[in-house]
Amino acid sequence: MNKEWSYFQKLLFLFLFVYFFLYTNSTQFFFTFITEPIWQYLVPKFAQLIGYESPITIFTNGSGDTTYNYFQVLLFLAISILLAFAIKLVDRKRINYSQLKRWLIILVRYYLAFQMIGYGIAKLFYLQFPFPNVLRFDQELGDFSPMGLLWTFMGYSKGYTMFTGALEFIGGMLLFSRKTLTLGALTTFGVMINVMMLNYCYDVPVKLLSTHMVIIALYLISIDLKRIIQFFISNESVTPRPNIDVVPDKFIKAKNIVKWIALIAYLGFSFYRADQRSKEFGPKSTKPLFYGKYVVEDVERKAIIVPELTPEPSELEEWKTFIQGWKGYATIKTKTSKEINYNFESDTTKNIVKFKQNNASNYHELKYDILANDRVELYGIYKSDSIRILMRKEDLSKRTLVGRKFNWINEYPFNR
Repeated sequence: MNKEWSYFQKLLFLFLFVYFFLYTNSTQFFFTFITEPIWQYLVPKFAQLIGYESPITIFTNGSGDTTYNYFQVLLFLAISILLAFAIKLVDRKRINYSQLKRWLIILVRYYLAFQMIGYGIAKLFYLQFPFPNVLRFDQELGDFSPMGLLWTFMGYSKGYTMFTGALEFIGGMLLFSRKTLTLGALTTFGVMINVMMLNYCYDVPVKLLSTHMVIIALYLISIDLKRIIQFFISNESVTPRPNIDVVPDKFIKAKNIVKWIALIAYLGFSFYRADQRSKEFGPKSTKPLFYGKYVVEDVERKAIIVPELTPEPSELEEWKTFIQGWKGYATIKTKTSKEINYNFESDTTKNIVKFKQNNASNYHELKYDILANDRVELYGIYKSDSIRILMRKEDLSKRTLVGRKFNWINEYPFNR
């Protein structure tokens, strides 16, 4: 415990402590809402200072790999190096940072645990990789982005998605106890090195986060690296690692009670929130009335203002397919392969649909009738014309990707 560290060990530890503290608190922990405005001010200034001339106006969003994020990491590295040397210069007489190291281990293992559990629950509830949306079925494979291909591949199999989620959840749970810390770090590393490579190889903009999670897992593994090598490689017996807590012995029982009550409350809230999200827009959500792909079979249009004149062309006459994958939105593919996005709502009490192009200000209304043989008729007044559209819903279960089920026995490969 009182063993003196070398100069390099102390310097490296101080660097890691500052860097991990800055990174974890900028991407997850409680002070993020306070620190983020500060970093959004400082990072663009830092980027300009080191020669980046373009203004940084895009911050962390659905992408965690923005220009801002990379310069933020670079700023964290610079701050960590400077503070490590400054602290070492001032604190020359300290022989080691054993106590501070225990606090650092708590910080990073809890950070990693929360990340793993969050992603794990998202997969267990089939939220992160849902089954491919109906829009995907109408998209040519060559038009998929690498990330879109990965999401489709993962989302196709609920079992595999939940399996990966379970591994992430288990890895995160193991990190909450010092006794299972090493096993949790090894499990997390094994899971996250695969996730990191998927992010790299399929261009998923979570490269920075997944890389940091792998690095943190490696740091936690390094704490027991000697014992791991002795046990798994040298086939030697190992002595138990000292289990030293950061709080005095008389408070350990109270600390454990508070810790596990807080953990159970956190898990309960996380599962509840995931279930609510599933009901809102996930697998448990109610599909919109016109969910699916419809092929337009017929369009009739008559001018009612000046019938003797030839009416101007209408985009409704160009409809070829109608696709609704999300509540409130629809995509139209025209006869010329153009895609038009609509805000689309249905009123089942009045049998009315309301729609407008995304950039339009006013909605148009048509009545609808649901007919036999999966057909739908839209009709009414559109602008100054009488319009009637007949559509037939496509049965997606006839698509090979949906209809093909699991088979224990395959006399021949079914590779289409």
